[in-house]
Amino acid sequence: MTNRRLSYTRSAFARRVMMSGDRLFAIVEGIDLDSPFYDRVCSSSEKIRDAGYQIWLAQQIKEDTESQGASGKTAVLAHFDYFKKKKQLTFKSTDGAVRSIAFMIDRDNEDITGGSRRSQHVIYTDMFDVESEIFFHGKDAKALSTALSLDMKSADHLVAHLGDWVNDLSVIWRDWIEWCCIAKSTGARCEVGFSKESIINVPKYGPVDPAARAKETAIVTRRAKCGPSEFARKKAIISQRMATRHAKGDGAKTVRGKWLPFYLMYLVDQYFGSNPYVYKGFTGIAARIYLDSCDFNEDWVSSYHSRLEKIIF
Repeated sequence: MTNRRLSYTRSAFARRVMMSGDRLFAIVEGIDLDSPFYDRVCSSSEKIRDAGYQIWLAQQIKEDTESQGASGKTAVLAHFDYFKKKKQLTFKSTDGAVRSIAFMIDRDNEDITGGSRRSQHVIYTDMFDVESEIFFHGKDAKALSTALSLDMKSADHLVAHLGDWVNDLSVIWRDWIEWCCIAKSTGARCEVGFSKESIINVPKYGPVDPAARAKETAIVTRRAKCGPSEFARKKAIISQRMATRHAKGDGAKTVRGKWLPFYLMYLVDQYFGSNPYVYKGFTGIAARIYLDSCDFNEDWVSSYHSRLEKIIF
């Protein structure tokens, strides 16, 4: 981790990278979970740990003409575009050591919608986003025993009831997620989008309501910034890619992380019913508690290790 009190212009940051004893500089988009998540990813690789690394928030780096930096995915990609144009993604010292900048961003289903950047320096999450990674790979019993003040036996019973809950949501909201992808790919600005929970399932975690679905999909079709033939082409591609995801058992990778604590709270509430349990503030703290339950020595982390190690060795 780096010092949060420090900030640099892009040109000054490039000089810092060039002169540093550390070899990997990871720029992250989110201020909440991204830094501790990627810190644990990096520290769990012996090669990266020995090479030295630093984690930087996007907002700690600013344009040379600006007084403040911006946060979020757009800011990270703007930094990437700048350093790529300046040919400053990688620096090689006289002793042959390589120092590189990595841009850590959420995938946001761009493998389905299109629009992802093709560079070994742009590292996308394997799941939809960092929160999804945390909930999917976290240990349910360990996290829920802490979050809900349960003994481990009670937590184990709850987890048995939950089952494969992240994947279950991907099935329940499959139509919603697919149409969110269609709206994103076609540029349709409307209520259908990943910033919202499903408005076509009634009740929210129940079946698709045909009337609600027809209404919202008609709006997406009408507001798309492309013609009918292009819309049909993009829709067909997205439908096929979604089908492939689910056929491979990877539906969970399409679910936005910020949806998950609310769905989990719904399932927990269903399980306990009128029985007493501690739930106050659960949706706000769940992701941090799940992060502490993740094992960063498991196989799922290796995809991050291999991509990061590739740009510094």
